[in-house]
Amino acid sequence: MKLKRIALLSAVVVAALTSGCASYRTSSNITSDAPAGLPANTKVLISEDSLPGRKYKEIGPIEVSVKKLTVFHKDPTKEQANEALSEKARAVGADAVINTRYKSGIGFTTWGYIDANGTGVKLAD
Repeated sequence: MKLKRIALLSAVVVAALTSGCASYRTSSNITSDAPAGLPANTKVLISEDSLPGRKYKEIGPIEVSVKKLTVFHKDPTKEQANEALSEKARAVGADAVINTRYKSGIGFTTWGYIDANGTGVKLAD
């Protein structure tokens, strides 16, 4: 009986540690009560430069942080940061984020993080 309990407990612990649910936490300077901007399927351009030769109107700064919740998960990626930037850009009506910068490491409250920030802009057609 004791062996069954240990096996069951072990299975629960392994399942909890390897589950994909809530592996990462995302935070941003853009609140979730931001006015509806662009549709969710709108493609957002993420650029590490200022898009020389393109005209745009600045909307404002966009900052995101993606943090892993346990040591067992993979480190957050640039792609995850870009997806979070895109989501927040759409929320404020931006179809591009320019001058994007990334910083990653291990923090006081996380096993690993990637911060990304840039300027949300509306491209002129």
